[in-house]
Amino acid sequence: MKNLEKFKENAVYFDAVNGKLAHSLLLISTDEYALENFTQNLVKTLMCAGENKPCGECSECRKIEHKNHVDVLYYPKNAKTLNSNEIAELIDSAFQAPYTADKKIFVIQNANNIDISMQNKLLKTLEEPPHNTYFLLQATDDNNILQTIKSRCRIVQVPSVDDDEILAELSKFNLDREQQKNILLYCENNCSLALKFASSSDFMEFVKLSHNILQNYRKSSQMLDFASVLYKLDDGFEEFLNIFLKDCSFVIRYLCTNESVNEIALTVAKDFSVDALVNIVKNCNDLIEKRARNCNFNTIVDSFLLMILEVRHKWPV
Repeated sequence: MKNLEKFKENAVYFDAVNGKLAHSLLLISTDEYALENFTQNLVKTLMCAGENKPCGECSECRKIEHKNHVDVLYYPKNAKTLNSNEIAELIDSAFQAPYTADKKIFVIQNANNIDISMQNKLLKTLEEPPHNTYFLLQATDDNNILQTIKSRCRIVQVPSVDDDEILAELSKFNLDREQQKNILLYCENNCSLALKFASSSDFMEFVKLSHNILQNYRKSSQMLDFASVLYKLDDGFEEFLNIFLKDCSFVIRYLCTNESVNEIALTVAKDFSVDALVNIVKNCNDLIEKRARNCNFNTIVDSFLLMILEVRHKWPV
């Protein structure tokens, strides 16, 4: 069972084993992989029929592993967010007795995407849950979750995944050591992001392109050459931009703490001030928002390249 030893160090585990766990929990992590594993370990702990919970070998644990335990229900079933019919079904089911276990567990995925009106419908059930029922709300952040929902849940920040676990997942891909090293660096303990990078045929090219722009893009006469490369990215532009932002953060970290993350940080630190990099990050985040609003792609690329030249001029080292 993945990350089990780390999970057993969490206060949530001790409360679950000792029957002191709150009936409503909001589990938060930007890493969906970590979120899923933490939730599964918690569900197994609550349902396990063995002595050393979760044993991973009893029928309860095995059913949960394969997501076919009759008293562990997952919502939403097909869509990305709960609809009114599923909310009604969930609430009705919560007040019915378990079928085979002594408790029922509802895992509500993508809780941060639930419409406000749907959250309000769920509120009373979270406020006064049946004694044998647990609600585990998963979220990548809590920005869109009602304060009234949060006040009725125990909020748990799910721990990040260890490097060894990420490397174990990366070993399933045909990657050389340099690729694994770079993925581990750029994912920053987010296993879901690591798996995304591992599945991308362009990841290493985006890393090289980011390094090239930060190190070598200095004059307006170079703009057309870099623009012609970036225009071709299209749907991959946001992935590239996120890698570029990581590189900027590595340099900022080095300039502020003298902590060297990689060679690019050492090189680029000679050419950019902290103020310059902070402004690059701000402008890149604005461009990501414009991309999400389907603004003209070529204009976004041009804005990106012009912004870097302007920043170099406005905030010199």
